[in-house]
Amino acid sequence: MSSFIHIIQQYCNHSLPAREDEYQFCFRRNLENPHVAKVHNLVDPKATVPDEFRRHPKYVEHVQPSSWITFRQALEYANSHLPGEVACISNLDIFLDPACDWPAARQLVGNGVVLCLSRTEMDAFGNTYKDPTFARLAHANTQDAWVFQAPFDVPDCDFDIGTLGCDNAFAHRIKHAGRQPVNSPNRFRVFHIDNARGKNPGNQQQIHSLARGARGNAHPEEQGQYLLPDVDQVTSLDRLAEVLGLGELQRYQIACDMISGAIRIRNR
Repeated sequence: MSSFIHIIQQYCNHSLPAREDEYQFCFRRNLENPHVAKVHNLVDPKATVPDEFRRHPKYVEHVQPSSWITFRQALEYANSHLPGEVACISNLDIFLDPACDWPAARQLVGNGVVLCLSRTEMDAFGNTYKDPTFARLAHANTQDAWVFQAPFDVPDCDFDIGTLGCDNAFAHRIKHAGRQPVNSPNRFRVFHIDNARGKNPGNQQQIHSLARGARGNAHPEEQGQYLLPDVDQVTSLDRLAEVLGLGELQRYQIACDMISGAIRIRNR
């Protein structure tokens, strides 16, 4: 099995030991994944990284000047150090499912797709599930990992990875940079572990605010957002319109946008 995915993460410490255990579990699983070539730690200079990671042959460390990396910094690193390679930017509490067909992802990103992958939750007992609250919007705003082929220049993305709204803001910038953002979280699963803090859809804003402070509330989605529903859930546009409660004129406008995007009238 070939190892070709270069994961870009930032290891940090947490005041809650159980939460840092979750970070370590995910980081370890990424290092152990046979599809992963290297895990590139764009480390906070104040962080203490376990020796077990620093000694791992897949571990690469690059000290960042800032305490939390932005999408721009992660992309600049990929462009400088990983040209021609498949890169994956992800949150620290995420690990890639080794059982998935990641070679198929390699082909997709080579054809101009950026995989923006919604998370599958994992509880403290190792059980996995999709959060039913987020399922109402087909997981359109729960992306935690981004797989692409470097180099890739994306404008206006100097905002923190992991900030609320960053996923839809980054999808918007990807689209305007000329690549196709696609959310295929069942074909390419990424697992999310966040049990120690008791995080859920109802309290996530409060937890993010406590963890990040004012910098974590920059609201990059206000300068442009693009929602990415699970590609397997969008099987019927009529059903989607019904779920969203769209009126007749709204449906008609969408139909006009679709036909205008797919057809060009040439009278010359």
